[in-house]
Amino acid sequence: MKKLHIVLLFLGVLISSLSFAQNVKQNKSANWGNRHVKSSSKGGKPDNAVGYLSEGNLAAFSDKDSLFLEDLTPDLEDLGITTSEWESIQNKLRTCWTLTKKAAFKKAIDELNNEIFSNHNCVAVYAEYGGKGGQKAMTVYSKEAWNLLPN
Repeated sequence: MKKLHIVLLFLGVLISSLSFAQNVKQNKSANWGNRHVKSSSKGGKPDNAVGYLSEGNLAAFSDKDSLFLEDLTPDLEDLGITTSEWESIQNKLRTCWTLTKKAAFKKAIDELNNEIFSNHNCVAVYAEYGGKGGQKAMTVYSKEAWNLLPN
């Protein structure tokens, strides 16, 4: 009986921690903490987004070519983003990515908005996830979905 209680306790803690990990800010003014991802702990493309790129897990131990590997989504293709543009977006994020600093990464997203996304009716934003935050990502919304987000 004692083993059963321990197992049930473990399952309860696991389930409650998984539901707590889903707490993510998704608004236009989100500028601190985990934001614009599906899961606070694991990242991922939010359901209302059209695209997403992340550094992935254990980026500190990876080379830059293994970062930002997510595929071009059908939603982005429908908005006119080409495979060539997506590859250039991935390369730009890899080039400016550093482990500890966010400024160059955020600047690259701003530049991508001006150079590519605004021409395709999209808005790209800095996203962040991880147990203690700090894992970098970029989430892309259609302008329509972006306009529906609260300030």
